[in-house]
Amino acid sequence: MHIPDGLMDPWVFIVGWILALAALAVAMVKVNKSIDERSIPLMALLAAGIFVAQMLNFPVGGGTSGHLIGAALAVALVGLWPAMIIMTAILVIQGLLFGDGGITAMGLNILNMAVIAPLVAYVVIAVARGNKFSIPVAAWASVFISAMACAVQLSLSYIISSGAYGIDPIIAIPTMAIWHVIIGVGEAIITGGIVLYLAKVAPETLKLSPKNVAKAVEA
Repeated sequence: MHIPDGLMDPWVFIVGWILALAALAVAMVKVNKSIDERSIPLMALLAAGIFVAQMLNFPVGGGTSGHLIGAALAVALVGLWPAMIIMTAILVIQGLLFGDGGITAMGLNILNMAVIAPLVAYVVIAVARGNKFSIPVAAWASVFISAMACAVQLSLSYIISSGAYGIDPIIAIPTMAIWHVIIGVGEAIITGGIVLYLAKVAPETLKLSPKNVAKAVEA
């Protein structure tokens, strides 16, 4: 789902940067108010694990790639706002050091995978409020919705640039949808399994597990 340089219309990636930075500013304020020292090592370990998982990607079409995201796992373990910070750090490192996603398009990549994906996961978990399937569904939804946001951005770039940028919606939307329906299933299985295991052996590590989501949302 990483968007490379040169693929997006300038107006689209500029708006992406604006929205991403605005969301991150809110996340930073929230995290600074609520973070405690015990959460920092967990955030670091989680970032390292998700980083490795995201590096295993494959081409989907038109220069974009598909891979696991890890946003729902981050939300379940540390909550919405820290998850956004973790995902952003991962994407910045991938873009600057490994060329995985473009610099100009980094705002869109952050918006899709570090803002939209965690937000979708959080909403699904919060609405489910204790349903045992909330974590897998949240993981699947976070992958699919963020992928469709990417598809819309690619399509919009194509339309407003008369084909100079982006990908034709006829190709972008069904391709991204089909691949990420499948990827989402894999993410749901992996995330659900990890959270289920942690809920049994170390439930205190889960910020938004099915058992304590109601309390976390109310707080």
